[in-house]
Amino acid sequence: MTIFLTGSTGFVGRNLLEYLVKTQPQQQLVCLVRDLDKARAQWPQPPDNIRWLVGDLLRPETYRDALQSAELVFHVAALVGLRDGEAFFTQNTTATRHFVDTLIPSNRLRRLVFVSSISATDREPGSPATDCLTEAFPPQPQTDYGRSKLQAEQCIIASGLPHTILVPAYIYGPYLRAGSSTERLIQDLRAGKRYTRFPFPGAISAIHTEDLSQALWIAANHPHTLNERFLISNPEPVPIVDAFATLANCLGLNHTFTPSPITLSEADLARYRRQKPSPGSNPILRRILWEHYFACSPAKWYQATGHQAQIAFDDGVRRTLAQLEKNLSAAI
Repeated sequence: MTIFLTGSTGFVGRNLLEYLVKTQPQQQLVCLVRDLDKARAQWPQPPDNIRWLVGDLLRPETYRDALQSAELVFHVAALVGLRDGEAFFTQNTTATRHFVDTLIPSNRLRRLVFVSSISATDREPGSPATDCLTEAFPPQPQTDYGRSKLQAEQCIIASGLPHTILVPAYIYGPYLRAGSSTERLIQDLRAGKRYTRFPFPGAISAIHTEDLSQALWIAANHPHTLNERFLISNPEPVPIVDAFATLANCLGLNHTFTPSPITLSEADLARYRRQKPSPGSNPILRRILWEHYFACSPAKWYQATGHQAQIAFDDGVRRTLAQLEKNLSAAI
């Protein structure tokens, strides 16, 4: 069987490719890449079943034949960030539209698996954020990134192709992209920034790349996932204070929070939501700290597949930091 991957040199895609190499050594893996040197640097001695295909999602002629010959397709490539900008629509929406249009004539496709984002669901400003998001929530993305991912989802659904859409919560694990929010938080914890010691009341759902990679493979093959959309995360959200404390502990830092825990009434939260963000601040990041903004329930996924993320947050953080230290040592 031939498996086609986009984004295999990025954060999620690289982890997925490693998982497939490990668990599916008999399958042919065709990886669309824009930068062949980057792929070769990541895989100095690639296994025989990996084939690098240099191309661009915006130029279907560079990958048409290979894509239409694949039985399973994982579309992972994306421009990521909790920001606005036309580039998100070009790289995420338009690129996906070209990709899907190129795939429609295929007579070999068994399943297209698309990696979306919790930002494509999101919450409307001013709405209560005390409950976990579910698939029943109407999508209300608050950034161009989220809007572009939702439009990509809609393009796939409208195509009529056999598909599964996974909507991950906060993703962490090996090969974090440079300048990621996790990397910046690590730097701020080491620097002793005041906000890292503030007992924010928010919570966030997370999933380690190893669990996500396994879920992606299940999504591609399970009969109950066909033409469905699933939020995917660890079973329970992680309080922000626990996330900060876990990271600090794994970094070997003596970390204490300010003495008085902060509690907010619904009236306080409503007043907070109406506040305009200060210049240069990110209102989405602010809501993540103060509310259960990116907290979601993976119940639908579990009910359909019986699969549940297994890597606990503290264990996943240790694995992530170990890989970061390994990368830093190799760079030095």
